[in-house]
Amino acid sequence: MTTVPRLSELGGIEDSLAASLLQERWFADKHRQIRQLHLVQTFWIRRDVPGLVIALVEVDFEDGVPATYQLVLGIRPWDRHLPPEIRSAARRVGGSEDSGDDDLQAAWAVYDAFVDPSLGAQFLTSLAESQTIAGEGSGRLRFRLLHPPLPTLPSLEPNRMAPKDQSQSTVLYGDHLLIKVLRRVWPGVSPEVELLEALDAAGFTGIARPLGVVEASSADGTISLAVAQTYLRNGTDGFSLALTSLRDLYADLIMDADGAVPLPADCVKAVERQGSSFAGTAAQIGNLTAEMHLALAHLDSDPDLVARPFVRDDLQIIADDLDAQVEKLLGLDDPRLEPLAVHASALHELAHRVVGLTPSGSAIRIHGDYHLGQLLRTDAGWHALDFEGRPSLPISVRRRKATPLQDLAGMLRSFDYAATVALRQQVDSADVSAASLAPYGRAWSGLARDAFLGQYLATMGGTGLLPADRSAVRLLLTCLQASQALYEVDYELRSRPEWVSIPLEGIARLLSAPAD
Repeated sequence: MTTVPRLSELGGIEDSLAASLLQERWFADKHRQIRQLHLVQTFWIRRDVPGLVIALVEVDFEDGVPATYQLVLGIRPWDRHLPPEIRSAARRVGGSEDSGDDDLQAAWAVYDAFVDPSLGAQFLTSLAESQTIAGEGSGRLRFRLLHPPLPTLPSLEPNRMAPKDQSQSTVLYGDHLLIKVLRRVWPGVSPEVELLEALDAAGFTGIARPLGVVEASSADGTISLAVAQTYLRNGTDGFSLALTSLRDLYADLIMDADGAVPLPADCVKAVERQGSSFAGTAAQIGNLTAEMHLALAHLDSDPDLVARPFVRDDLQIIADDLDAQVEKLLGLDDPRLEPLAVHASALHELAHRVVGLTPSGSAIRIHGDYHLGQLLRTDAGWHALDFEGRPSLPISVRRRKATPLQDLAGMLRSFDYAATVALRQQVDSADVSAASLAPYGRAWSGLARDAFLGQYLATMGGTGLLPADRSAVRLLLTCLQASQALYEVDYELRSRPEWVSIPLEGIARLLSAPAD
């Protein structure tokens, strides 16, 4: 046998793929019950054994709208020749225990293609050759090489897959190249692909350079499926660096943590004296962020990328988003959200104040999901990663132009988050020492936030991208941070309920800060 069957010829394939989705960390709809999965489109890169196919599947749920996912699948006969590493990752589809190997009723192993080195090599070869492949029925799969040739690699085989703790799959080839496979896909060009290409063309070096793109096209438009990028070697993400700094701080203080609450000024002095201040690093991040926003503001290759004035409708969108998130969460009637109910009126008042501002500055394409975990520091400096935005949002929303302050709000919340996460890793939140250590974490966060924002504003001075009135900047940042914290509340409720108090406490601090 030299040819694998089409997916539609495999009995039970759709149920098997649905069951496989539930095991994937990148599957974004675990909180919903799958009603049915069906194949939408298939693109065969290789029909000979082992087969390689990209499948777009639509998943229907018991509630809410359907979602489309991309699967990159390998197919081999399920027999004694199946390599153990593939057998452990595969699902048996079709046939029965006593099926033979000489007809389409035989049993087949269906698995993630990137666990199969030969198929990983085939995928990269298709990109290197800029192949175009006709789909079954209609549409085309296009491998588009941006900077030929690809880097010379010792082997075309992937050497590992990054941990599956994200909304994509990242496959590494040697020390020079990675392929990011987008899993939850939407009609339209992905912001990740669009912005990486545009920033690269503009000469912005604070990214992992895009090397190639994989996309599906049809009469209905384009769907981005994957992007190949330069692999940034020896890098450490910003959140890990922040946690290391905080662990050092808490470790030095924990022996004297007796439950007494220190004064804020004493905490600031202690952080600076102990040497764990993150302010210098935060200032570097502020400079990178400003340079990224300036580059995004000057993109002119496409009308969808060109900056425009920030207008009253933009203010209304910010306010409406805050109001809607409050009502959505309170509608869950979850007792863990009682602290949010206490602050609901203040949050609605905050939204009302934003609507009353006089709009100024610019609306540009932004990162859209900006936090410490989206930054990587290498020997060459800082780089921003993952311009996909929040994968749960439609592409039309993620491609919307907005104030650069939205990215700032995400980063400011990230400093605050790091301080609390590091503390919880050090001591139990109910331990008496937590009351003594938490103020030091807030001092660490405050110093980092001030340094980040100060450097950002200094670099952006005179560019006209931000509102001219600094009080308007502060109000917008407060509102956008509150919206970010509410997004975190929703995420933690679904993923880590024991952490939901972290963003709730952040909201309380935002609202208790001195008024402008």
